[in-house]
Amino acid sequence: MIKRLIHLWAMATLFAAIGQAGLVPSIPGDPDFVSPGTHRGYYMVTSDSGRWWRWGLGRAPVVEPTRFTAGYGDDVIAIPFDAKGRVAFAPVYIYTIRPQSWQTRRLNSVILGKTSEAEIRQIFGRPDIQGSAGGYTVWFYQIRVYNPLDEFPDLH
Repeated sequence: MIKRLIHLWAMATLFAAIGQAGLVPSIPGDPDFVSPGTHRGYYMVTSDSGRWWRWGLGRAPVVEPTRFTAGYGDDVIAIPFDAKGRVAFAPVYIYTIRPQSWQTRRLNSVILGKTSEAEIRQIFGRPDIQGSAGGYTVWFYQIRVYNPLDEFPDLH
């Protein structure tokens, strides 16, 4: 009986946390979450993980590098904003190949709940696509990437 109550309490707590989480749930110890400091952080998920689809970011214009695209593709950074125009939740970096350090430095400068749309424009520029997901405005930034192994498949 006690075991059942503990299980029920744990499930209720989990569902309450997820229900309060918003667009991108914050899960303690998530291996995809990068936290460079207090109130700072972002998710790095692979383009084939499916997590970003579950978070409502299916509109992200991710393009896998292939030999048909001469090794070029597009990674995407998705940044959700609340009604006040502040970064509402952790940005999501959807990558096809590992990002360069200057991309992660830009993401490290975002302060959750404080950084405004104007400040994001200064850091990242004009968004390639503006959309909405889960009641939040989401800006999508495409990042051109190149994988020479997909251009010349005989190299690997």
